[in-house]
Amino acid sequence: MRRIHMLALMVVISTGSTPAQDRLVKDGSGMNKFHSFNTIHFLNGSSTTSLALNSVNGIQFGNFFCGIGTGFDYYYHVSLPLFIETRMNLVKRKGALQFFVNGGLNFPFATRNKKLENRTGKYKTGTCYAAGLDYVFPVKNEGFILGLAFSNKQTIQKVDNNIWNPVLNRIENIPFEDKYSLNRIAIRAGWMF
Repeated sequence: MRRIHMLALMVVISTGSTPAQDRLVKDGSGMNKFHSFNTIHFLNGSSTTSLALNSVNGIQFGNFFCGIGTGFDYYYHVSLPLFIETRMNLVKRKGALQFFVNGGLNFPFATRNKKLENRTGKYKTGTCYAAGLDYVFPVKNEGFILGLAFSNKQTIQKVDNNIWNPVLNRIENIPFEDKYSLNRIAIRAGWMF
């Protein structure tokens, strides 16, 4: 139940609008504008093929953008990334070719290891990062996003390790950490407003 409340809070924070943001959007100068980049990622790596959903919300400063993002990452182990993303316009004609980079924390969402079910134990927060290129095709004041990226997420599991202790004549749990560093190629599509 606690995870559902955390998820709802992250969605509200990432998609909410404040009066200050409304003033930025309505500002005709074009210098500082609020933008929301909402994308679906088709992830392919050595472990599996899967999906991820992200929403990044922030402010555009001329050719630069900075925002906070969150979403769902279904690759290998379901997790909730929370990250900071920066973007820079490389080429701007009708559309805009943008380079982006992001990094942050990867919170575990699922409680079982679906790939190795005999490994039980709690998951810990890991890291995540990505870098890539997006092309934004303008549609009035919004835009369609198509891009390619490299991303990595780290998943850490404290695996239960029950072993026999002959001195105490009992079984003891001496857990060890399993760290998964998952590299993926992402084909991205989405909408920017």
